[in-house]
Amino acid sequence: MSISNNNENINEYPVLIIGGSLVGLSASMFLAMHGIKSLIIEKHQGTAIHPRAGYFQLRTLEMLRQAGIEEKVIKAAHALYDPNGGLNAVETLAGREIANYIPDINQGIQDLTPVRRLFMPQQVLEPIIKDRAEELGAAFLYAHKVNNFSQDEQGVYLEAEHIDGESKKFFRGRYLIACDGSRSPVRNQLGIKMEGYPVMSQSITVYFKADCSKALRGRNLGVIYVNNENVRGFFRLEKTGLGGFLVIFTVGDINEPDARNAAGNITNEKAAQYVRDAVGDQALNVQVEDIHKWEAVCHAAERIQEKKIFLAGDSAHVTTPTGGYGGNTGVQDAHNLAWKLAMVLKGAAGEKLLESYNNERQPAAMQMIEQGYQRYVTRSDPDLGMEGVKKQIPDVHVEFNRYRSGAVIFDKDYEDDGKSDIDPRQSFALPGTRAPHVEIFIGNKRSSIIDLYGQNFVLVTSNHAAEWGKAVEKLANELDVFIDFKVINPPGTNAQYVELPIHREKISSPFSLPFCEAYGITPNGAVLVRPDGYVAWREKSFSLKSQAIMREALLRILCREDSELIEAPKQLEKVES
Repeated sequence: MSISNNNENINEYPVLIIGGSLVGLSASMFLAMHGIKSLIIEKHQGTAIHPRAGYFQLRTLEMLRQAGIEEKVIKAAHALYDPNGGLNAVETLAGREIANYIPDINQGIQDLTPVRRLFMPQQVLEPIIKDRAEELGAAFLYAHKVNNFSQDEQGVYLEAEHIDGESKKFFRGRYLIACDGSRSPVRNQLGIKMEGYPVMSQSITVYFKADCSKALRGRNLGVIYVNNENVRGFFRLEKTGLGGFLVIFTVGDINEPDARNAAGNITNEKAAQYVRDAVGDQALNVQVEDIHKWEAVCHAAERIQEKKIFLAGDSAHVTTPTGGYGGNTGVQDAHNLAWKLAMVLKGAAGEKLLESYNNERQPAAMQMIEQGYQRYVTRSDPDLGMEGVKKQIPDVHVEFNRYRSGAVIFDKDYEDDGKSDIDPRQSFALPGTRAPHVEIFIGNKRSSIIDLYGQNFVLVTSNHAAEWGKAVEKLANELDVFIDFKVINPPGTNAQYVELPIHREKISSPFSLPFCEAYGITPNGAVLVRPDGYVAWREKSFSLKSQAIMREALLRILCREDSELIEAPKQLEKVES
């Protein structure tokens, strides 16, 4: 059904978002950070009431840090869960340990980032994100469902009806982000297919209260996989040990027809018994609060953009809880898309920039479901077999994605290895990778170089490259693009200030890997970092042609019509083809 553009009661927003759960809320917050107002339309009365998506990864925490809510998130998380918990596997909670996958979720990551992974229930995180989004100007419409939508060259039009059926509202937006879940009506209406692995199980999540403290034995365990003859899945318990939830993938003899149908004929009594079987205490008093049925799948959309409509979160990709990738990948979708929409809506970039969202995030989604499936099979259901299963790669390779798109300009001498992932410790600010963390002082405050990123493009260089400052000032004025210019001073040097309104603070790098080495440049080179903290382009050394090369790189990245197409490196053409 086409929605009329002539309706007098139509409400207008730059961006409309269908779905107000974790990803939709994140999208509204990130857009608001860039000064773009959005409207969330959500069928439920408010934010989440159950603790889904409870493991938040490094890259997600970096984004929440950019949004200014990291401290609130940490405080709320540590009120419920001990920090730095581990991931292990047991026959039962009270019984024998089978494996110790990760002793400490933050072990060995201190050189990568200033943030730390944490456990946090989604129903606690969502209100924090909503409050921040609302503070920055986002709008919300709860208890409404979207019945119809359409799009044309001017934008997207939709009809939202109150869940009681008593009233309807009409909206127009330049763009629409569909965060409407794994069954996504928007995706289905657009005819976008899902790709991936066959359904693994009909699973359940049991939310319960029970005193598991004796079986927990004081251990700091964030995720506890359970594998015995009666039940296979995993626990997440509050640090008191007095409650939590149990995810159940398979039950009973795995060779029986109903073994992978835990949701079939489930009752509160059965669910309570499954909890006892997982804890290893048949006398345990279990109070079942709720049971959620769901399908264990690893699927990704074949594409996540249809003109002015974008898919994000579960509408774009669905995976099992193993690995904790689902919610985190969705938040990264929102973060990647927000700055691009903002650039286009403000007129700084051409609309073709938005195509890089699909080119960057759809491959990331495919990699994520492959890794989610790998961990599901190896940790919970090895009887599915390993044929066709991708090799496991380190979690940080999945958390810090690698991009190839028109919003990335490779070095001229770069020979692409074609790999879908990269070790963030070995990226050295390669275009298409997240700009490396380097410890610095900003003023007199110890910080991270990643704190310089998040709002505008940033050109970062060392104190030997004053010529870059002149180039930035000229290009920012000529192209009408905000570019922050940051000079990183080596330890023991006097501050060198660049007299631009966009750079006034003293920044020095006295810790860890020296800045130039970490960013793969000579002392007079420079790196252009995108608003999402990813490297867009770099020039290893300054030359008389550097300003012209940087101008053309910016025009290409922003898909500006005034770009005079320059010859791209052959390896870039090969990748984009």
